[in-house]
Amino acid sequence: PVFKRVPDDKKDVEKNLQNQARRCQRLILWLDCDREGENIAFEVIEVCRGVNPSIGISRAQFSSLIPSDIFRACETLRQPNEDFSIAVDTRQEIDLRLGAIFTRWQTQYLQKRFEGLDDIISYGPCQFPTMGFVVERYLKRKHFISEPFWKI
Repeated sequence: PVFKRVPDDKKDVEKNLQNQARRCQRLILWLDCDREGENIAFEVIEVCRGVNPSIGISRAQFSSLIPSDIFRACETLRQPNEDFSIAVDTRQEIDLRLGAIFTRWQTQYLQKRFEGLDDIISYGPCQFPTMGFVVERYLKRKHFISEPFWKI
């Protein structure tokens, strides 16, 4: 299993959440409205419920910071979606396991075929799309044709 923990450089954030949760009756979570945000919400819930098991918890859902969206989010609070959080945990574990397995296989495979290749050849599911963005940008710059322009 994969275990989550608060990194040492975030212990002050954890302590602050605990201090605030001890004094509160209700916690309203304002995080990104995607699965990753939902996952972070449950990390915050775990920390806060660790010191105040009876704290009420709601989730604000918003897509912009304009006043009407913020007021709407306040009026339509909902419960955090644990299924979304579990989906993120599952994806993270699959990424970790797949990355470790494929990195090992790929490194051994390529080291047998290319003399002097001693480095680890890392694989990660996010590396391929990111590399695609880098290559796409490189090709745009390489094939850029400068045109004259005027500024008035």
